[in-house]
Amino acid sequence: MARTIKKGSNLTYQGLAMMSQLFYEKLGKEAIPIIKKVWYEMGLAAGKKLKGEKSTPDFKSAATIICERTKRNGAIGKYEISDELYHITSEVGYKCDVGLEDTGCDICEAVMSINQGQFKSICGCEVEMNIVRSRAAGDDCCEIVFRPIKSSGK
Repeated sequence: MARTIKKGSNLTYQGLAMMSQLFYEKLGKEAIPIIKKVWYEMGLAAGKKLKGEKSTPDFKSAATIICERTKRNGAIGKYEISDELYHITSEVGYKCDVGLEDTGCDICEAVMSINQGQFKSICGCEVEMNIVRSRAAGDDCCEIVFRPIKSSGK
């Protein structure tokens, strides 16, 4: 499979995605936890930058921060944000920024863990991620639902 860098997209993300795909092709499902950890850790670092000097926001504020960044990259068709939900859908036919079209759900979920790391850094909460539709799975768009995970101590 020929891989190319998408013009105008984040080269670091694309390079890491390409490396993740090659690693996955070489090692199969054994590679997924490692790939997920790398992307999650990158999300933690990116989330700290996105949060900036703001006091710890709640889930809704974190979703808004992540959504605004995603909109700047042109990846959103529609979205919904509330205290308990961040639901995002890309435009039909949207080309994945990191080139995951038809690569499979496992690799998509591992790469998308970057958003889970961002949420953790921005608002301190872990989030559940449900990939409803994915270009990686051959769907015509991406649709992802994030919900905060309530800790048992609250």
